[in-house]
Amino acid sequence: MQPHVISNTQPEVQQAIGDSHTAHLQEAVIAQPVRKAFSPEERAGFYMGEDRLTLQNHNILRVRELQEMNDNLQREISRKERLLLGAADPLAISADIEHAKIMLARNTGEILKIYTEDEERRRRIAELEAQNIRLRSDMVSTQSKFISDHDMQNRTRHAAEFFLSKSKLEKNIAEIIELCQL
Repeated sequence: MQPHVISNTQPEVQQAIGDSHTAHLQEAVIAQPVRKAFSPEERAGFYMGEDRLTLQNHNILRVRELQEMNDNLQREISRKERLLLGAADPLAISADIEHAKIMLARNTGEILKIYTEDEERRRRIAELEAQNIRLRSDMVSTQSKFISDHDMQNRTRHAAEFFLSKSKLEKNIAEIIELCQL
């Protein structure tokens, strides 16, 4: 997914930060991934853990660990922002807040990566299963052609096609098993 890049010289950004400030600012690049907005139902499903139903055990544990770390980081950021108002050294506290926000973004990115990899894994499994259905159909068709054909050359060709399809089917099944065990 390619990020959508905007800068503070574009009209949308100038309106957001005010035209009077843009003359004093150096050009800043803001990268935002272009994604669809999730509906309230999709968000509710995510927070209720419906997405986790497809994750494998080790990924579920990692996502929970990262979410717990994010919760703690958000609490730490909130606490430090309250301390920032009356602090003698606000620069050090601001640096801690920025570091916590960076860690929060990193953890969120890792969670997204886990979900993306799981989605790719499920897509590949579905693709292999669809291919297996087609291969089984081809095998039945080839087997019936083998039985009904009396020409030895054609029978040999049908037998070769059957065993080639069977080999592909077994390879796909092995890949599906491997993807389910990751």
